Amino acid sequence: MKLTDVNKYVALREALANEKTALEARLAAINAALEGKAPAVAAKPGPKPGVRRRGKRAKNEMSMKEAVVKALAAKPLSRTELLQAVLKLGYKFTAKNPLNSLSTLLYSDKSIKNTDGKFAVGK
Repeated sequence: MKLTDVNKYVALREALANEKTALEARLAAINAALEGKAPAVAAKPGPKPGVRRRGKRAKNEMSMKEAVVKALAAKPLSRTELLQAVLKLGYKFTAKNPLNSLSTLLYSDKSIKNTDGKFAVGK
């Protein structure tokens, strides 16, 4: 090995050592700057697009079935008449279309009979 090759190697190694020292100093400065900063906290994920959250349930003194039975006690009523009667009794609906909720009860409850579009409590 020639002396010039050794000199080149020593010079290159010294240059790399100097560059390493400079980079370490720069990295130490960056770390010091970042130390005082809190890590970024991911925000809570919101609802998925197109997903609606349900509203709170209304606080009613009686169930919908109780209100319907009370409204039908006097005489048979149509769906829309029954809806008005249930609302007059103070029952609160939270649905966008309360008639749909009422209809679900009317057609699924075996104790409520439908005769020509008029609903009555069966005996």
